Amino acid sequence: MEWAIYKKNTGSFVIAVAIMAGVGAVSYLSLLQYRENAQWVTHTREVLEKTKEVMSRVKDAETGQRGYLLTGKEKYLKPYRNATGEIDQKLKALRQLTADNPNQQRRLDNLEPLIAKKLVLMEQAIKARSKDLESALQIVQTDQGEQSMEDIRMLTTAMEKEENELLKERSIEANASAHQTTLLTIFGSILASAIVGLAAIITNQELVKRKRMENYLQKARDELEIEVNKRTAELRNTNEELQTEINERKKAESEILRLNVQLEGRVAERTAQLEATNKEMEAFSYSVSHDLRAPLRSIDGFSQALLEDYSDKLDALGQNYLQRVRAATQRMAQLIDDLLNLSRLTRSEMRYEEVDLSALVEAIATELHKTQPERQVEFAITPGLVTNGDTHLLRIVLENLLGNAWKFTGKHQKARIEFGLLQQDNTHVYFVRDDGTGFDMAYVEKLFGAFQRLHAMTEFEGTGIGLATVQRIIHRHGGRVWAESAVEQGATFYFTL
Repeated sequence: MEWAIYKKNTGSFVIAVAIMAGVGAVSYLSLLQYRENAQWVTHTREVLEKTKEVMSRVKDAETGQRGYLLTGKEKYLKPYRNATGEIDQKLKALRQLTADNPNQQRRLDNLEPLIAKKLVLMEQAIKARSKDLESALQIVQTDQGEQSMEDIRMLTTAMEKEENELLKERSIEANASAHQTTLLTIFGSILASAIVGLAAIITNQELVKRKRMENYLQKARDELEIEVNKRTAELRNTNEELQTEINERKKAESEILRLNVQLEGRVAERTAQLEATNKEMEAFSYSVSHDLRAPLRSIDGFSQALLEDYSDKLDALGQNYLQRVRAATQRMAQLIDDLLNLSRLTRSEMRYEEVDLSALVEAIATELHKTQPERQVEFAITPGLVTNGDTHLLRIVLENLLGNAWKFTGKHQKARIEFGLLQQDNTHVYFVRDDGTGFDMAYVEKLFGAFQRLHAMTEFEGTGIGLATVQRIIHRHGGRVWAESAVEQGATFYFTL
C-alpha cells in the first residue's frame, strides 16, 4: 500500500508538476505578450508626448516672437531662441519613435517643412522689428504665419488622433493579455492545488514554495498596478496643465490682438501729430530764414556803409558803437543759422550704414591741426572702432566734441585729446577726453541746453549750440550722452549708440 501510495503520490506529483509546467509555460508566454503590449502602450504614449512637445515648442517660439514684436525688448527672444533650438531635437526624436509607422512618417515629411517655414517667417518678423515696427507689422499682417500654424496644428492633431487610436487598441490588448495571464494562473493554481492535495505529505514543501512564489507574483502585480495608477494620474495632471496653458495662451493671443489694434490707433494719431509739427517747423524755418535775416543784413550793411563813408565825421566812440552793432548782428545771424541747423538735424532722414569712427576722428584731427599748426596737441585715437549709424550725423557729433576739446585746451602750451571705447554692462561706450579748462559739475545740467554757455564769450568763442546738436543726434541713434569734468582738470564726454 505504501508503494501504491508512493506510486500514486508520485504519479500525482508528476502530473502536478506537468500541469504546473504547462501552466507556467502558458503563463510565461502570456506574460511576454503582456510585456510586449505594455511596451507598445508606453511607446505610443511617448509618441503622443513628443508630438505635444513639438507643438508646445512652436507655440513657445511664437509667444516669444510676439512679445518681442510688441515691446522690442530682447528678453522676449530668450524663450524664442530656446524653443527654436529644441524643435529640431524633438522632431528627430519623434521621427525615430514613429519609424515603425509609415503614416506618421509621411505626416512628419509634411510637418517638418511647415515648421521650418513658420520659423523662417518668425525670424523675418524679428529682423524687421529690430529695424522698425512698421516692417514687422507688414510681415505679420500677411497671415502666412497664421496659416502655417493652422497647418501645423492640423498635422499634429492627426498624428495625435492616430496615436490615441493605437493607444486604445494596444491598451485593450495589454489588458486582455493581463486578464488571460491572471485566469491561467488562477486555473493552474486551483488544478495543481487539487492534485497536490492528494499527495500532501510528499508535495507539502513544494506547495509552500509555490505559495511563496504566488505571493511574490501577487506583490509584483500589486506594485505594477500602483505604478500604472501613478503614471495614469501623472498623465492626467499633465493633460490638465497643458489644457490650462492652452487656455492662457488663447487669452494672451486675444490680448495681443487687442493691443495691436490699440497700438495701430496710437501710431496713426502720433503720425498725424508729427506731420502737423513738421509742417509748423517748416513754416517757422521759412519765417526765420527770410523774415529775420533781411533786417539783420540791412542793419549790418548800413552800419558798414556808415563806417566806410562817414568815418571822418564819427569820433572813435561812434565808430566803436557801429562796430559793436555789426558784431551783434553778425552774431545774431550765426545764432539763427545754428538754430536752423539744429532744427534740420531732428527732421532729416536717417541713413544707417557701417561707420569707421576712428577714421572720422583722424580726419577731423588733421583738419584741426591745419587751422592752428603752431599748437602742440597730441591725439590718442583707438583704431578700428566701427559702428552702424548715419555717417553725416556722426561726423557732426565728433566735429563738435573734438572741436570743443581743441578749443578748451587752447590756453595750455601742450595738450592731449583722446578718443576710445569702454565696456559698461555689455554696452559700448565711446568717449572724447581732454586735459583742458574743464568745468564745474554743479552746472552739468545746463551743458546740453541750446545757447547755454559755461564760459564767457571773452574766454572762448561759440554760440552754445554744439552740445545741444550732439545730444539730439545721439538721441536719434537711440543712445545717450553725458559728461564728467573738474575745473582745470579736463573733461570727458561719453556717448552710446
